[in-house]
Amino acid sequence: MADANRLSTLANGLGALEHLVAGAMTMRELAAACGLPRQTTYRIVATLIDQGWVDRTGETYRASPRMWSLAAQSFSFSDLRDAHAGTVRRLAQEHGESVHLAVLDRATVVYVDKADGSNPVGSYTTLGGRAPASCVATGKLLLAHADPVVLDQVVAAGLEQHSPLSIDSPGALRVELERVRAHGFAVNRGEWRLGVGGVAVAVRNPFNEVVAALGFSGPSDRILARLDELVLALHEATGADLETAGALR
Repeated sequence: MADANRLSTLANGLGALEHLVAGAMTMRELAAACGLPRQTTYRIVATLIDQGWVDRTGETYRASPRMWSLAAQSFSFSDLRDAHAGTVRRLAQEHGESVHLAVLDRATVVYVDKADGSNPVGSYTTLGGRAPASCVATGKLLLAHADPVVLDQVVAAGLEQHSPLSIDSPGALRVELERVRAHGFAVNRGEWRLGVGGVAVAVRNPFNEVVAALGFSGPSDRILARLDELVLALHEATGADLETAGALR
């Protein structure tokens, strides 16, 4: 039934937009990225240009300012970024590490806000960027509190090994997420990019639902050495119950 209700043209158009948001592409590059025939991709892009979602410069195409305007309005609607902007910047200033506010989008996290710390060699993320949820602290935190159906979908899609430390076993991931729920925070030990680690806790709404993750990121050795300090700071910032925060080494 789901397949019968699916509009493939709309899905292909949204897929093309996702690629063009990441950066400008030629028609050949976009068709390859979308896995579509070039003529089909051309018709999709022509429609997106006509509707104002894509701009063309010479032989390259990119998402138009209208796309960025929609994204900005979406953040304003949720008020998530505005509500935590001060906390993100205060934590980065006080502790010197990069701070992220992230939400879950299927198998990835999206960084809706970020502030860089003063310590050398921070993280390598960008505002609006994505990372595999199973490999980063914010992602593991969100997966631990996600609907079980979401986790099943992530596991079914396959767990890619992005570094030698990545968790690529469904069983090992489920054990890790159980530990996250038990201890109240998640740790990345260099599982996405070797040498870059992180720690994250939950951001909850007034109904006690997990709506985002707040975390520090930086060189994994430095993050792990400061783990207790950083976890305490995150829990204090989010008002979490500190009795559940134990060491997750």
